[in-house]
Amino acid sequence: MITITSTETIRCPVCGGAVKVGPKDRVNRCEFCASPVLGSSQKRDCVNHSGRLAVAVCNVCGDLICEECVQKRIGDYAGKLFTIANCLKEECVAASGWAQVVNPDYQRLTNMDWSDSVDGKVLRTTGAGAVLMMVFELIFILGMLYIQFFTQWGLVRSNVPYFFIRGDAVVILGILGNLIAAILLQTALQVYIHERQLASGVMLLILLIVEVMLLLERGFFFNLRYYPYPYLVPVLLAAFGSASLLVFIGSAVAVAVGYEKRKQLREARKILGLASK
Repeated sequence: MITITSTETIRCPVCGGAVKVGPKDRVNRCEFCASPVLGSSQKRDCVNHSGRLAVAVCNVCGDLICEECVQKRIGDYAGKLFTIANCLKEECVAASGWAQVVNPDYQRLTNMDWSDSVDGKVLRTTGAGAVLMMVFELIFILGMLYIQFFTQWGLVRSNVPYFFIRGDAVVILGILGNLIAAILLQTALQVYIHERQLASGVMLLILLIVEVMLLLERGFFFNLRYYPYPYLVPVLLAAFGSASLLVFIGSAVAVAVGYEKRKQLREARKILGLASK
């Protein structure tokens, strides 16, 4: 709810459109973006209870309503989840039927504020690990290209093999490694979402195993154990080890916390006698 100082016509603060001020007990709707706007002289009281401050706006008729008069709903509209509020008039209840009425007891039992601090740390840990993994992949492919084209080591076929032309294996394996790292980063960003946390944590662990196997394969393929310069391999291992450790810790915690959230949801449904999903 947004308060604007004006008399007969006010400007919508969202889109700038002109909004006509209506009755004092009703919110004005911008005809351009549908944002609720109140004029400076309009009441903030519930339409049904004078002197009681309104807490919501009916999405159908635009009346200001208090906690006693509001019916909160949540529903899927065009593939997106919306939270709405309606008053208790029959026509407004009927018009809001596409969304399900929120169960306050279910909301209370499934409140997951306890995990906010942990979720933030998990997101930062897995995100940092995934970004570092992508940095590692970049260092790896640049290092391998440098070896292949600018050192004597790369000119020896047995040390740096190729399939069709010199350097193609570096590019192919580099693209594959960066693709896995990109998927890993995208998955790491999902651990903050309650519903996806458990699955995202498991997926991160699987991707980490695949990335480790790919690293070992590339190490043997390029015969890096016998690389004569002592700096590249330790740098690669340090970057990869740090990234792997961060991703592993973050994903393991995500799995544990995600499991507790699933357990909390199941117990809430059991207590309230709701059907399991």
